[in-house]
Amino acid sequence: MLFSAAAFGTSGALAKGLLASGWTPAAAVTWRVAIGAAVLAVPALLSMRGRWHTLRTGWPTVLLFGVIAVAGCQLAYFLAVERLSVAVALLLEFSGVLLVVLWLWARRGQRPRPLTVAGSIIAVIGLVLILDVFGVVRLDPVGVFWGLVAAAGLASYFILAADESHGLPPLFVAGGGLAVGTVVLLVAGGAGLVGFSWNTADVLLAGWSVP
Repeated sequence: MLFSAAAFGTSGALAKGLLASGWTPAAAVTWRVAIGAAVLAVPALLSMRGRWHTLRTGWPTVLLFGVIAVAGCQLAYFLAVERLSVAVALLLEFSGVLLVVLWLWARRGQRPRPLTVAGSIIAVIGLVLILDVFGVVRLDPVGVFWGLVAAAGLASYFILAADESHGLPPLFVAGGGLAVGTVVLLVAGGAGLVGFSWNTADVLLAGWSVP
């Protein structure tokens, strides 16, 4: 869990350096997702031993996970990072947790406990203060929009990942979703739907020039 949190939290900072050196958000996301898919390919396939029959009913989950939770969420977040600070973009994305609470309440009737409601209210107040809604500072509205889209994608990530009704191993859902996300991003880049350019120039990260 700590490693996962570190991976989530540092991705924006690493991406910011790539974007500043001429990478487009789509290129940065595609490389990140593709490397993840390659790393998980063999373990994901091995986890399906004796369970391939579950793919007959579980493939829509893998497809949605790849398109929305992986490609859509990550691309929206990196588009937000392009226009906002990493901290603000990350806060906007993680407001998706509030959407999960609302979804479980509206869809499954799981009414949140008082402590959850209090935490959600504090989170919303925190976002309002960070975004300085009533102040003189005005953030890039396009960046805020993409941050909120990323929040919806993150909510989908949690909801789809928690669904075990299909019987697919979690490792396969993750690996399959990354593979689907890679294909979607490559097709979108090849069709010119998103800008796709990258280079091998050195990147400035925390004041250091790194390859």
